[in-house]
Amino acid sequence: MKIGYARVSTFEQKLESQIEVLKEGGAEEILEIVQLLFNRGVKVHILNIGLIDNTPTGQLIFIVLSAFAQFERVLIVTRTQEGKNFVKIHDPNFKEGRPQKFTEEQIQFAYELKQQGMTYKMIERKTGISIATQKRRFRAIKK
Repeated sequence: MKIGYARVSTFEQKLESQIEVLKEGGAEEILEIVQLLFNRGVKVHILNIGLIDNTPTGQLIFIVLSAFAQFERVLIVTRTQEGKNFVKIHDPNFKEGRPQKFTEEQIQFAYELKQQGMTYKMIERKTGISIATQKRRFRAIKK
């Protein structure tokens, strides 16, 4: 039985494309844990490198590849943090996190509907603002 292993290290990479290549290569199942396979005596075939097994050479190749993947991930996180810090210093309007989907005016309108006696569900149908968002944003208005 052939088992495939897929991983991504950047947001641009897509796991789906790797899984597709693994399946084309004959993988019947996709796994995430290579070391577990080695411990069970399974040989791992890396499509663009070749067969790796639990020999000292195979372990070395796996460790080196894993180390580079981890190094790449740390570099990405470091660059992301540096970019955020730069923007925080140079852009007074910078807010971390996902931008809010609804404007203050939309939330205020929904809040006024609530004050008029409408239920959260009715407001959700009328405005498209989820009940959870209404509750969270209305708490902020009350403060």
